[in-house]
Amino acid sequence: MIEFDRNRDEESLNNYKNLKNQLEQALKKVKQAKDFREAKGFLIEVQNSFKGLRLLKEDREELYGKLQDSFAELNKKIEDERTDFNNQALQNYTLIKEKVDEALFLASHPKDFKETWDYLIEVQNLFKGAKLLREHRENLYARLQEAFVKIKGFREIEQTNFEKESAQNYIQLKQNVEEAILQASQTDDFRIAKDVLIKAQNEFRTTKLTKEQRDELYSKLQDAFTAINIQKDEESAKHRQEAENNYNLFNPRALDILKRAGESTEFHQIRMDLKEIQAEIRDAVLLKEHRETLHTALQEAFETLNLRQDDEKYSFEHDAQDNYKRLKAMVNDGLKQAEESVEYKETREYLKKIQSEFKGIKLIREQREELYSRLQSAFETLNKRVDEYFHEKKKNWEVKMQYKLSALSTDIFELNESLEKDFEVLQELEDHLDIIESSGKDTSAALGLKARISSTRISIDKKKNQIKNMELEMNDLKNRLEPEE
Repeated sequence: MIEFDRNRDEESLNNYKNLKNQLEQALKKVKQAKDFREAKGFLIEVQNSFKGLRLLKEDREELYGKLQDSFAELNKKIEDERTDFNNQALQNYTLIKEKVDEALFLASHPKDFKETWDYLIEVQNLFKGAKLLREHRENLYARLQEAFVKIKGFREIEQTNFEKESAQNYIQLKQNVEEAILQASQTDDFRIAKDVLIKAQNEFRTTKLTKEQRDELYSKLQDAFTAINIQKDEESAKHRQEAENNYNLFNPRALDILKRAGESTEFHQIRMDLKEIQAEIRDAVLLKEHRETLHTALQEAFETLNLRQDDEKYSFEHDAQDNYKRLKAMVNDGLKQAEESVEYKETREYLKKIQSEFKGIKLIREQREELYSRLQSAFETLNKRVDEYFHEKKKNWEVKMQYKLSALSTDIFELNESLEKDFEVLQELEDHLDIIESSGKDTSAALGLKARISSTRISIDKKKNQIKNMELEMNDLKNRLEPEE
């Protein structure tokens, strides 16, 4: 290389190096270029740099040969692209020509103008970005424009016919609408009035009309519908007021009959009163919810009478005695286990099972209190033994908390039992107060009842708060025993 450079003068050597560097840069640009014209420009620029440049023959041939090789490669790509373009253009021409032919046919024989117009637009969009020879593009586009001209002509004719037909339709429909509005305003039956208007509305729903004509007729009908709805609302308000008044008359009577059904022994008279008020309610104007409320009260009165007349008391006492014997055996067994068993958890679960047996079961009050008292003694005995056990054996805290949860559950159960009794007492007091107040007599008795009602409500609220606090404490203990992951 050193020997080779000695044959060059300094100017030729610099020209060679500079031109070589320029050529290499141009070849890089050619490889990166996406536009063949731009790429060819890079090569032409280098080619022009050869002119008048002092170079050794072998240097010129070396660099010029590389340049010509790049030209040849680029020309081949251009030719391949041209061939691809022509092939694609021919395929596009065949496809679009078929679409244009179909568009021209549809435009010449339109069935649905909008559908045909949309199809022409769809075909027109095929031209965008499609490769086509210029003469093909111009020919196809001209034929497509011819289709547009044809469909526009048909549309103008159709529009003229539409306007003529809609004018005729409007005259007839306007008369029909006005007659329907008049007929609807003259009837007191809202359903018939609305049916007449709906029928008139349906007549022009699919009939040819201009938008203005359709909007005008529709507006008139809507005004008529609004007038009917206003009138209907006024009637509904009157109906509701009458229904409210009737309910206020029937409800005290129904409650009185219900009360007597649970207390009085004049069964025949109560049944006569029940049938009488049922007949009156049947023909009276009432709201659905009020009718259902009255029906529920009267049905309850019937059922109460039936139960009492069917010797419900005997049946209750018979069932209560069987339940008492069964529960007594279970309570005795539970008390024994509470006193002797060392399986504390299983024993507590057994006591809780016995406790759940009390819910909803038929028992004479004294027998319920007796058994429940003994069951509570079992719980207390078990709790005491468990406390002593943990104190003496220092068992782990978690087991102790489990028993505390069970104790809270028991307390909540007792409070709920007590609440049920309080609610029964409150209902009796309120019923008694209603009777006294409706009679307008015995003010001192009413004051006494109100004081007892207030005291009972305070007791209920207090027990509810106790239950709520105990439930919060239970949740806290459960979270501490089984913390969320």
